[in-house]
Amino acid sequence: MAESVLIVNGATRINGNTDILVGKIIDGAKNAGLNPKLVELKNKNISNCIGCYTCLKESKCFFDDDMIEIRNNMNNTELIIFASPLYWSGVTGLMKTFHDRLFFYYHLQNKDLIAGKKAIIITPMNQREVSSESELLVEYYKRLLNCLGVKIIDMLFFNDVMEKGSVLNKPKHLEQAYSIGTNLKNN
Repeated sequence: MAESVLIVNGATRINGNTDILVGKIIDGAKNAGLNPKLVELKNKNISNCIGCYTCLKESKCFFDDDMIEIRNNMNNTELIIFASPLYWSGVTGLMKTFHDRLFFYYHLQNKDLIAGKKAIIITPMNQREVSSESELLVEYYKRLLNCLGVKIIDMLFFNDVMEKGSVLNKPKHLEQAYSIGTNLKNN
């Protein structure tokens, strides 16, 4: 049963489809008595990983940026929602930079800070055909989160949304996002 939820929004577009869906999830969660924390990567200063391996050698990151706050939030939550639109078969550049910095948790001293947590993946996408268009993304998340010991409990794709705000014309998508939020305690 998830009592603490962190939503990491990797969308680059302000008030776009991902933001709208995340808002519906938050509304549903609040209706269910939860108050998820939201991290919008577009508003954060996160340096690109430079492969210095300070995190592996010293159990700390070389950079002193907003990842410190985000990691603290991640350390203190049970369920993490990763939300990013599908860009060229993958996540946005913001989300990829964030994911690269999760290598911090690969150090043996740090791994226990994230291992055992649960994750939900939220992916709005322009494409209509979900299964073939999302194959690479599904495999990417499975490998990434498996390395960290995080269990994916659901991956949800919201297809056929491209133009900013077009998800507002998809009542089933909006209902599904709200339902995700109302059911977070059950995860």
